[in-house]
Amino acid sequence: MMVPDYTLIAEVILYSEGFEDSLTLAHKMTRMYALCSEQLSQQDHYDFGMRAVKSVLVMAGSLKRENPDKREDVVLLRALRDSNLPKFLHDDTILFQAILQDLFPGLEIPEHDYGVFSTTIEHCTKVKNLQPKECVTTKVIQFFETMQVRHGVMLVGPTGGGKTCCYEILADTLTKLYEDGYGKKVPDYRPVRTKVLNPKAVSMGELYGEFNLLTMEWKDGLLATAVRETVKDTTEDHKWIVNDGPVDALWIENMNTVLDDNKMLCLANSERIKLNNTIHMVFEVQDLSVASPATVSRCGMVYIDEGELGWRPMLETWISNENFKWKEETREYVWNLFNTYIDPGLKYVGKYLVEAMPQVPVAKVQTVALLFESLVFVSGGPDLQSDPLRLHCLLATIFAWCLTWGLGGNLEEQCNDKFDSFVKDLLSDCPDVKMANTGDVYSCYIDMSRKMMESWEKITPSFKYEPEIPYFDLMVPTIDTTRFGYLMEKMLSLNQPVLFTGPTGVGKSVIAKQKLYDLAVKDFIPAFVNFSAQTNSFQTQSIIEGKLEKKRKNILGAPKGKRIVILVDDLNMPKLEEYGAQPLLSSSDSSRTSGDSTTGKSCSGKKFRT
Repeated sequence: MMVPDYTLIAEVILYSEGFEDSLTLAHKMTRMYALCSEQLSQQDHYDFGMRAVKSVLVMAGSLKRENPDKREDVVLLRALRDSNLPKFLHDDTILFQAILQDLFPGLEIPEHDYGVFSTTIEHCTKVKNLQPKECVTTKVIQFFETMQVRHGVMLVGPTGGGKTCCYEILADTLTKLYEDGYGKKVPDYRPVRTKVLNPKAVSMGELYGEFNLLTMEWKDGLLATAVRETVKDTTEDHKWIVNDGPVDALWIENMNTVLDDNKMLCLANSERIKLNNTIHMVFEVQDLSVASPATVSRCGMVYIDEGELGWRPMLETWISNENFKWKEETREYVWNLFNTYIDPGLKYVGKYLVEAMPQVPVAKVQTVALLFESLVFVSGGPDLQSDPLRLHCLLATIFAWCLTWGLGGNLEEQCNDKFDSFVKDLLSDCPDVKMANTGDVYSCYIDMSRKMMESWEKITPSFKYEPEIPYFDLMVPTIDTTRFGYLMEKMLSLNQPVLFTGPTGVGKSVIAKQKLYDLAVKDFIPAFVNFSAQTNSFQTQSIIEGKLEKKRKNILGAPKGKRIVILVDDLNMPKLEEYGAQPLLSSSDSSRTSGDSTTGKSCSGKKFRT
């Protein structure tokens, strides 16, 4: 086994880039990588190998040519910092900066003024109705700088951190700068065209291409088609192929020649497609726990931590919705409720209670906000222009109910009593909250006519036996069927998805189907899909498309004046792949979040429209 001499290689490359003190700087650089591999936490997306060293040296040479009068150690220090900081977790960032201070004592790197680039990022963030936070701007800049030295970049981080927003904001920023005339000064300021696909939503043959075993005819896959189309585009615009889905060794290993310096997509029919310098491969993943070191070393990494952004920017966007016709005084009152009680609730749930399914904090807060919106801003809500004293008492009580189900709706049954006691103690210092005198917090709903909490028993219908209904279709209303159906209806009123979890035989399917049948008399059209271990994406898509009308070519939608509600039963049934992925769920998620539906058989995309 041959081990490269990192110091010698770094010295030669630094010398070729114009550094005079290349020997000393090469020793410091290799020592820094050795210390990082020994002292930083072990993360799947960390790589301190030869490709990481090469990318730093390329960046250092570029900075040297841009700043020929600056000290060489300052130039290298900035290259080391800018190329490594994007991939580190927050705690590792502090330790990494301490390592740099030890290796380069007394050196201070002046903060780079990004000027119009930074202000354009903030402008594009506001245009998308998002909050221009400093951490978001920093990650967008880091993403842009990483793309300048790597043509394959991975946005790594948990759900809710803002990975999608990061690349969308950068694309809007570069396009805006080009339209404003800055593209003449900076060649990288060019319009961006993106193609988004989920590689786990289709099979390997449908992704890269395959032969028809009967006719031996070759058919391109989704990725091959996307690459072929972007290569044909000879303009200087940026072309990004975004792979939004889990990365595992089943499909990513076939892209090794694309991600290294060859930039070559090799297909099974012996065809090779050469990527030009305007094409970038972007990956949006949660983690790289099952990716090989060869894949990790070939890509630039930008880690986006949802804890750094937090849930408050999401709430700021929600609470500033122009459709919410309330007074500024009321808006500030509701903001204070969230700001005061959400953090203690999240901390208690995360530390002492057990969740039925893992859920990121921002998703819990979003559930609280959506339930609040369904009660206050949908028809039947309170008069937001009424006396603030009475209105605020009602809003505080509504918030208490939403907090209960938003934070405590995903808990195991044995944790309900603990959470009930916690919520009552937490809200005891808020005089505006009027809790029910009897029962726990789960046993009440908000009676808008009386403006107070009432027991579910008051709206639970009585059972009426109808002889013409088959025995197994009879449903006896209970408190559970009433409250879960109520919650489902509230979320559907905002076109939001609902997930019922629980053990077998508790009535999840019965409750959901009965509620959809009840809503069918309104403007809803129910569609039922049953998953099994052998269900595939193509079968599911065919069932869903059978309920839709063709609006235009490749655009499908519900009948005019109607909304389609799809009930997926046995969501956990599809067979897991070798690395734990479920392609069928990936396909369903793509259809739900972006409205895109990919037909693997014909490699064509379709859009769902409301």
